[in-house]
Amino acid sequence: MKSSANQKFRPLFFFVNNKKVTSFLSMLLALSFLSLIIGCSYYNVRSVTSSSETMSNQINEFNKTKNYAIIHSGQNTWHLKNLILNEDNKTISGTVDIVVPNHIPLKPRDSKRVHRYNSQKTPLNEIHFYLNTINVPEYGSQITIPFSEIVSISVNDKNTGRSIANAFLGTIGVIAGIFIIVLATKSSCPFIYVKNGEEFIFTGELYPGILTANQQRDDYLLLPHLNEVNNEYSIKITNELKEIQYTDFIQLLEVNHPDNVKVLLDKNGHTQTFSNINSPVNVLVDHLNIDNTPALAKDNNSYLFNSKINTTSSIRNIELEFNKPKHSEKAKLFLTVKNSMWLDYVFGKFNEQFGTYYAQFQKDQQESTKEKSNQWMNAQNIPLSVYLKTNSGWELVDTINTVGPMASRDIAIPIDISSVLEEQVVIKLETGFMFWEVDYAGIDFTENLVLDVNYINPDEAIDGHNNNVTKLLSAADQNYFVQPNIGDEVVVNFKISDSKPDGNRTFFLKNRGYYNYIRNYDGVPNFKKLRLFKEAGAFTDFSKYEYEALMDYENQFDLASNNK
Repeated sequence: MKSSANQKFRPLFFFVNNKKVTSFLSMLLALSFLSLIIGCSYYNVRSVTSSSETMSNQINEFNKTKNYAIIHSGQNTWHLKNLILNEDNKTISGTVDIVVPNHIPLKPRDSKRVHRYNSQKTPLNEIHFYLNTINVPEYGSQITIPFSEIVSISVNDKNTGRSIANAFLGTIGVIAGIFIIVLATKSSCPFIYVKNGEEFIFTGELYPGILTANQQRDDYLLLPHLNEVNNEYSIKITNELKEIQYTDFIQLLEVNHPDNVKVLLDKNGHTQTFSNINSPVNVLVDHLNIDNTPALAKDNNSYLFNSKINTTSSIRNIELEFNKPKHSEKAKLFLTVKNSMWLDYVFGKFNEQFGTYYAQFQKDQQESTKEKSNQWMNAQNIPLSVYLKTNSGWELVDTINTVGPMASRDIAIPIDISSVLEEQVVIKLETGFMFWEVDYAGIDFTENLVLDVNYINPDEAIDGHNNNVTKLLSAADQNYFVQPNIGDEVVVNFKISDSKPDGNRTFFLKNRGYYNYIRNYDGVPNFKKLRLFKEAGAFTDFSKYEYEALMDYENQFDLASNNK
């Protein structure tokens, strides 16, 4: 997972290493957010190119508009005027100036995701660069900042003032063309926003990966930013992609718990409590020790299941070793995970093989049983499998269903460790090539607290056409609320009691539904190739093959550039 200092840069470096990527293309991708066509969602983007002429035009356009560049160095901030990007030297530069009052939020930017500003009623467009170094240059001076000093970039929504794009360069160094394609044709599910008292904040995705009615299952989404207004909670469910969404049921779950306890719901909806989470003392990637210190801290620096190993297998794994307290027989694994954008991309490449037959294939899939669908997905290593090491070998504990690529989820997996006789508990996470990203892993051996769950049905649900659709969302009866078009949305309100708990309370959204893609592929179906995907592991092999093909293209591009 670590690179040597003299390793040659590649625009696709993200897929083989998760260090901070310092490429021109990474910066291009982040800066391209400045000129996105933003409607009600930042996922509606237009494509960009990496030519010097185009980039210069973009920077010139940036300087002509009211976009405002702010540099963050520790607690210090300043405005960077007349932004210049140097492709050859991989730097940005400009003139240091004071941040004017109307671009200063009322509260520290890091403290919240919605940013209210002083004496400014009109929307603000801002780009924020966060640096590694801490220094305070003189106002009026010229400054040059290497890409390598930039940790992350975020952009404010011109309509709301909230942060709508937060690009950690350690996880965004993918060539701009691929990333734009993924966002434009993303295979996902309804997006959910929660009202934090001021604005609706993007939180995650509902019933991810459920493509047919037969696959439906209960999904439990943590709602961390939900705040009440007049004893009422509000969420918004939107369709922002090329798909038809069928939402059968939603319900708010309230869990009261002590202040020093974190609560998650497992895949079966059972409460799991965490009060003493232990980090791994050792981490092995595909049987290779990668670090002598605890790894996988919650820092947006994820393990990507993309290691290079001398084997034909395209399955990747990571082993986590934890110290086991004496006499412990039960544990709870805590993971922060999400699916990768690469999985979306390669799944789209798979669907393209159907060509003009795709519509019929999708229709046929609606009749497929849940067992058959799950069997294929498990055989292709699409879920994240969790194993426990015992004296008799690896024992499968659970498989984690897809959660989508747009937001990480905290996942709880209860584990019976009574069969572990060693002083360490060893957990293995396994999946297909680059299908998942794991940001955090820990384990809790404390006794699980028994907590009450309060189930709250929707009080009112109003769609974008001002129709009351409350009944459609209040029961799991396959009487669906349908969102067939991009831009469709529904706002759902939940009434809560006036009484306040003694400790704290955490909310989850129980949801159920499915969605269908809208795709119009051209070309003759490649049935010969498609038959190969009936074999176990074929899809993850396909993922690795597509990656290596892109890397080969990169090598040829380098060779052509050098010869030129």
